[in-house]
Amino acid sequence: MKILVFQTKMRALLWIRSAHNELMIQEKFWWFAPQRCRVVSHKLNSIVSFWRPPPYGWLKFNVCGIVKEDKASCRGILRDLEGMERGIFSGAAGTNVAEEAEIEAVKIALEVFESTSWKCSNSLVIEVGSMVVFSWCINKGLRPWLLQAIFSEIELTKRKARSIVFSLVDRNGNDLAFSLALAGVNQPQVLKAWW
Repeated sequence: MKILVFQTKMRALLWIRSAHNELMIQEKFWWFAPQRCRVVSHKLNSIVSFWRPPPYGWLKFNVCGIVKEDKASCRGILRDLEGMERGIFSGAAGTNVAEEAEIEAVKIALEVFESTSWKCSNSLVIEVGSMVVFSWCINKGLRPWLLQAIFSEIELTKRKARSIVFSLVDRNGNDLAFSLALAGVNQPQVLKAWW
């Protein structure tokens, strides 16, 4: 039942974002209190989120891994230049350490990107919220030995893509990915979808 509610809320959010292009909602409240998601018009020049669009010809995956009550989850949102969602993934992580859950989110983001038709014509920015995970992504010497299997899969997938760049962002720039991770911490299987 929880999965059905989650998928329904995700579809409603994506419908609002695509049908009302001039409107912006506070995504962090969507999962917990939809009635508090003040709808703000772009025309008022209100800044609701610190998410920044990728450069032309690029897509951006915001990923997040969290641990809550000894349960970990990882989530990601793939967006285009206009900020429209083009894909998501959501599911439990096989660890109870937040950094390990976030590096698992990076691996899944690359798998989703590799499965799409966009990998041939677009480059990818992966934004992480953890300084530790960002360090692991850009410096192979800092990677923990116990996670070498995950990093091997990441490196293999990176070689198949056009261009992949990692970026560090604060929590406000990763709002929807963080909210998804928090909302789905008890979701047992990984949901992957793109359109």
